[in-house]
Amino acid sequence: MKSDKDREAEPKKKSRVSGAVFSLIIPGLGQIMRGRIFAGMLFFMNVILYGIPLFITHNTEYDVQTPALLIALGVWVCSALDAFMYRSSFLILALLVSLLSFGAGFFGAFFILPLVDI
Repeated sequence: MKSDKDREAEPKKKSRVSGAVFSLIIPGLGQIMRGRIFAGMLFFMNVILYGIPLFITHNTEYDVQTPALLIALGVWVCSALDAFMYRSSFLILALLVSLLSFGAGFFGAFFILPLVDI
């Protein structure tokens, strides 16, 4: 016979694994599925923000696509790891907010600022 603790642990383990799988499919979906909507939206926004330079051609002497791709893939994998973890770390959320801020500045500096006629 299974005790109450064993019965409660099985659904948690299953939701952790399914959360990680869903986050591998769409970043942040695993967090949203587990009720952490803010963290899920941060993961999704970061991947989208860093994925945009992959589809926009820009005539600069700097390669912006490779770092953007590496950051987007890193955030995507961290999304799956965070969805698998039982409790999220404050440091992960702080990293996501700082990456989102950096990405907004990065996007503006390379793609919007050159179009502004000053």
